[in-house]
Amino acid sequence: MKLFFLLVLLAPKVTFTAYSSSGYRDSSICFFPHSRIFASVFLDPLECQVSGSSTFLFRKGIDRSLYNIVNFGFTKPLLAKHSENQSWEINFGAATFTQFNLLKKSNGDYLAGLLNNDYKLSADFSLQKKNSVFRIRLFHVSSHLGDDYMLRHNDTIPNDKSNNYEQVDLTYLHKKENNYWYAGMGEIYTIYSFRKRFSVFCGGLWTYGNSDKINFFGTFNLKLLQENNFSPDFRDAYGVNLMRNHESIMRIWIEFYSGHLPYSTLKYGRISWMGAGMSFNLY
Repeated sequence: MKLFFLLVLLAPKVTFTAYSSSGYRDSSICFFPHSRIFASVFLDPLECQVSGSSTFLFRKGIDRSLYNIVNFGFTKPLLAKHSENQSWEINFGAATFTQFNLLKKSNGDYLAGLLNNDYKLSADFSLQKKNSVFRIRLFHVSSHLGDDYMLRHNDTIPNDKSNNYEQVDLTYLHKKENNYWYAGMGEIYTIYSFRKRFSVFCGGLWTYGNSDKINFFGTFNLKLLQENNFSPDFRDAYGVNLMRNHESIMRIWIEFYSGHLPYSTLKYGRISWMGAGMSFNLY
């Protein structure tokens, strides 16, 4: 057991290097590399990361409510290989996405509680050539109504588990310095799935400023799901990026979202929210 924990502690520092017969190092294989070649799409509601937001939620015919999202997760590179012509990596990700709401009752009191929890596991393979990165990813998502919500509604809301599914998607990302844009498509491969299967998505990030400590950015994420009859789910944000050693460590932004709920099995129809958010870059 002690040997196992020792190996776990040493693993992130272990690097295996391959040399040609002439002694020139033309490639290297690294376990648990420090950085990723596929940029973090932090505005994606289902990105495995540490993030959160506090927003006002708007629904047709329903009073405005406070909608809070707390995401705790990570995407960690497990194995990578770099050479002069191309690089590749294998990543593992896990996350829980928790939503809380605050409603105003008819008597003027406010009612707060846990609305929903979603869970995600993912694995991906990314290949980079110059400024182009190709990623193939597999992931599982499951959704579970919160205890507060079920008690509040006497557990009468049907939960058809339509957000429990497995998906494979392919993404192309073009990056240049701190900017990138991406586009991709996905297909649910769960045999017995309640959801319609196909989806497409795209987005981008643009940064402003040359400081190695702080800069500003604008970004958006757009998804079109067959499940929602390809009605667009659009999220955009504008904010500040705090950096250390030229790498992002925290982002703070104001955001707007319009579309269907990206979490939960609850059928709210089209909604929108507006508020502030932030994310932390662990890897």
